[in-house]
Amino acid sequence: MAIDKLKKELTKLIDETNDEDLLSMVKEDIAFYKTAKDVDVIDNLSAKQLKELEQLANEPNEKDAISLIEFNKATDKWRTK
Repeated sequence: MAIDKLKKELTKLIDETNDEDLLSMVKEDIAFYKTAKDVDVIDNLSAKQLKELEQLANEPNEKDAISLIEFNKATDKWRTK
């Protein structure tokens, strides 16, 4: 997709919403990715945080997992206005 077309589409979507939370998330994401080109998210973690991250990465994938049916039941109310 051409960058000018993408910018126009994003601008249109932004102009059409009044959801302050959504706009704040978009702003935060753009600001982060604009400045984080050569930065690794773990660069500023302490040794303790790195150890915790490694432990979490080594946990079994199914730990703390729920089925799609359980997830849908738990989040049904989120998908209503």
